[in-house]
Amino acid sequence: MALVPSSRPTFSVGTRLLEARDIVIATGSKPRPLPIPGAEHMITSDDMLRDRELPGSVIFVGGGVISLEFGHVYARAGAFVTVLEVLPQLLPAMDTDAVARLRAESERIGIEINTGISVQRIEPAGRRFRVIFTHDGIERTVEADRVVNGAGRIANIDGLDLAAGQVEHANGRIAVDRNLRSTSNPQVHVCGDAVPFSPQLSPIATYEGDIVGRNIVAGPQHMPDYAGMATSVYTVPALAAVGLNEAAARQSGAVIDVHVNDMHDWFSARSYAETVAWSKVIVDRATDLILGAHFVGHAGQELVNIFGLAIKFGITASEIRDSVYAYPTFSADIKHMLGRA
Repeated sequence: MALVPSSRPTFSVGTRLLEARDIVIATGSKPRPLPIPGAEHMITSDDMLRDRELPGSVIFVGGGVISLEFGHVYARAGAFVTVLEVLPQLLPAMDTDAVARLRAESERIGIEINTGISVQRIEPAGRRFRVIFTHDGIERTVEADRVVNGAGRIANIDGLDLAAGQVEHANGRIAVDRNLRSTSNPQVHVCGDAVPFSPQLSPIATYEGDIVGRNIVAGPQHMPDYAGMATSVYTVPALAAVGLNEAAARQSGAVIDVHVNDMHDWFSARSYAETVAWSKVIVDRATDLILGAHFVGHAGQELVNIFGLAIKFGITASEIRDSVYAYPTFSADIKHMLGRA
C-alpha cells in the first residue's frame, strides 16, 4: 500500500488506485520487534489469544502492560510465569510506589520478576525454549514452554509508502498538527497508534477518530484534549492512574501534598477480601487542584475516572473530598483518601 502524489489524495492497494478528498491513517499497532538472537522463537500477544492449551510455563521478555496482564492470567490459571525487563522498573511510565505494590502482589501469586537484565539469546531446549540473560554481570538461564514478546507495540505503518505521499514521519510515528493532520500533507489525517503525542490506548484512538471525522466534515476546528485521561493495567488487582506521577509532579516545580493510603484494613477492602488496596493522590498545595491519582486495587479502575474528571474540569481536592457519595461504596472512601473522615 502506498500514498501516491496527486492533486487529489490517492492511495494504491495492489493494482487498485483509490481516490478521496481526505485520507485517514488508522492502521493500529503491531508487536515491537526485538533485536535478540533467537527472537524468531518468541510468540506475540496475538498468538497467545489463539492458543487453545494452557502452557505449563511462560517467559515474558519485557515488563510492560502486556506481560503483566497476560502474566496474571497465566499465573492465576496455574502456569509458572517469569518476566524479564531490561529497565530497573516494570511499567516505567507509572508511579514508582504504585508499581512496587503491583510487583509485590505479582510475586505473591508466584510470578518471578527480574528487572535490570539484558537478554543475550533465545534457543530451543528440546520441546521447550531457553532464555539466556545477564543480571549484574552474571549469566543466568531460564526455560519455559513459551517465550512471549512482551516489549509492547508500535504503530503499524511500515507497509505504507508514506514518503510517496509526502507524509513526514519519524520513530514509527507520523508528524501531525494540533488538528491531527499530517504536517506535510494536510489532506492526510491520523488517529490512534500513529499519533506521536498520545498514549496507544483504544479509547484514545476512538476519541481521536471522532475528532478526525468532525474535522473532515467541518474543517480543522477541533483539537484533542488529553487532560484527565485515565489508564488502567488490568492485572488482579488492577493498577490505575491519571495525571502526573509523583516524580513528574515534583519535577514540575509545584509545591505538592501527597496523600498515600494503605487501605487493606478499611471496611470496603475487607468486605471484598482485597489482598492489596492502595492509593496515592497528588494535590497542588497552592491551587488545591488534583495533579495525579494512582491506585492498586480498591476498584481503582473505576475511582480513577472521578479524579480524571476533576483534572479535566478543574474540580478541587476539597470539592471532591466534601462531596457525599453513596455508602457503602469504594467511592465513599475518597474523603478518607484525601485526609478527612
